[in-house]
Amino acid sequence: MSLNGRRKGPWVGGTGILVAAVMLATASFAGIAGAQSATPSPAGKSTFIYGVTAPNSSMNPLVGYLGIDYTIWSLEYNLPIEFATKDFGADLEHSIVTSVETSSDNMSFTYHMRSGLKWSDGQPFTANDVAWTLNFYKESNISNYSADLAIFKSAEATDDATFVIHTDQPTSVFNGQSVWMYEFILPEHIWSTIDEPKKFENVPAVGSGPWVVTQQKPGDFVRLERNPNFWGTQVGLEPHVDVIIEKVFNDENQMAAALQRGEIDFGFFDSANILNSLKTKPNIKTWGAQIPLFDELAFNSGSAFQTDKAGGFVPHGDGIHATSDPAFRRAVAEAIDKQTLVDKVYGGYATVADSPVQPGATTGNWDPPADQALNFNLDKAKADLTAAGYTDTDGDGVVNDPKTGENVVLRYYTRTSDQNTIKTAPFVKSWLEQIGVGVKVFAVSSGKLTTIIESGDYELFHWGWFPNPDPNYILGIFTCEQRAPKPGVYGNNDSFFCDPQYDQLYQQQLTATSTQARVDIVHQMQQILYEQQPYIMLAYTNYLEAYRTDRFTGYTTQPEGVGDLLATWGPFGFIGIRPVTGEGASAAKSEGIPGWVWIAIVVGLAVVIGGIMLGRRRISDEDRV
Repeated sequence: MSLNGRRKGPWVGGTGILVAAVMLATASFAGIAGAQSATPSPAGKSTFIYGVTAPNSSMNPLVGYLGIDYTIWSLEYNLPIEFATKDFGADLEHSIVTSVETSSDNMSFTYHMRSGLKWSDGQPFTANDVAWTLNFYKESNISNYSADLAIFKSAEATDDATFVIHTDQPTSVFNGQSVWMYEFILPEHIWSTIDEPKKFENVPAVGSGPWVVTQQKPGDFVRLERNPNFWGTQVGLEPHVDVIIEKVFNDENQMAAALQRGEIDFGFFDSANILNSLKTKPNIKTWGAQIPLFDELAFNSGSAFQTDKAGGFVPHGDGIHATSDPAFRRAVAEAIDKQTLVDKVYGGYATVADSPVQPGATTGNWDPPADQALNFNLDKAKADLTAAGYTDTDGDGVVNDPKTGENVVLRYYTRTSDQNTIKTAPFVKSWLEQIGVGVKVFAVSSGKLTTIIESGDYELFHWGWFPNPDPNYILGIFTCEQRAPKPGVYGNNDSFFCDPQYDQLYQQQLTATSTQARVDIVHQMQQILYEQQPYIMLAYTNYLEAYRTDRFTGYTTQPEGVGDLLATWGPFGFIGIRPVTGEGASAAKSEGIPGWVWIAIVVGLAVVIGGIMLGRRRISDEDRV
């Protein structure tokens, strides 16, 4: 699950005038209302507000791709089997599936569900919904779920509370002993009637989770309200918050200020400096969560030069030849001082990384062989460039590509929504220039960068991922078929890495019949990625969080003791929080929902009225930044 950016925009024509008038009329109230508490609302409903610094890519689980999108979806939809908060294991006690049976040939898996489930609109939630969803994801080749369903053949509902998964080959991955399927189950009666599901805005939503989205103002906020038909109350999953609001801020300083003023209850941060500045503030605590999360520098591994047609790929883009050369990529990796970045950019809230499969993954830790380690060494990096033929043949201080003769100058993209990418760039630029590699740095929005990546018009960019606890998903993004096949079409393989041997091993780990056999194969795949360096892995980063202690309590870490306070992989963290009562509670909590929410609601209503007559258009999120 990658991190930040994109989509949707303002209303135009007469509607735009109406919105402006409403905003002008209400603006004078913002300063007063903005300082009010988030709980409870005038109707007696408790409201929890958390802050983020980038807009959602989409409310549609078919096309969204950001960590913050997955947070929303985990609140309104269920996985077949949920992640336990303790250790990412399978939590059948608190899932819609209660048990799994495996056939003798390891090719059919029978899942037993709870009975009497309902969707938020009151319609029955049955095994038919699960089977339809999984078949739809497979048949439509939805990139968010294709890795998990690689050897999935079909699913069928044998009764309202039972569905069976059939696979192409024997496997152990669907046996229910781990959370393999990170697939959000959708209501068939809604999604099967949509002509173009990928264009469905999905607001308001119909879901089965504890909350569902009822309203969104793109780039501003997302509002979720309690699902009156949530099945979890029968097994002790009783939500204590009526309304959850995700509030989008332009930058972390604004969000930190809002947290101090009591306008929000919780914030996710990137900057260690900003998080540290909040440590001494009254009624605020900070936390550096250790979860599967990393930052990387990704190369364009050859979008314009590759010929493998897997996934319908057609060569495209204008990336230079040098970054398609593994020898060049390895030399560049040796020029990156990761420990300096951990200390000076991440403020110590990170550790040096070497593989996209994190040390705590279900397949265990892997370390590169000592004699192959690409440690920071500018002299060696320069020597390895020279050995690969990259020398300064024209005397201008920049090495030339031995095949094309052109100066090697990298277009290096950072993201305006992530200050760590901005702060990293000067270090990287300086190190690379010292070994003779030219660098031009560009800061763009996440949405703009996604377009650039799809088009193959880059050499290097800085982004990150929330990989699943099981390595299958993150390993799957490096397969040939996951490349963006052409400009304007999303692909998880944002480095355009393609290696047939790697793809073969990926298929083998899917069909391994023993745990140790799969571990060995995964480690071979990690070795290939290290040798070829489509990603320069920078750091396993902490998830930086700060929250008010006078508003809510009951936070649950995932994994237990060290992880995310809002339990990123599932709804359990949000279910556990509850308003503070008694002497520790905020004195201002009877004032209602913050003014910006009411303003947005009024504006939204005005927009709807005008939009019925005038229609709408979309803009990319860089137009908002």
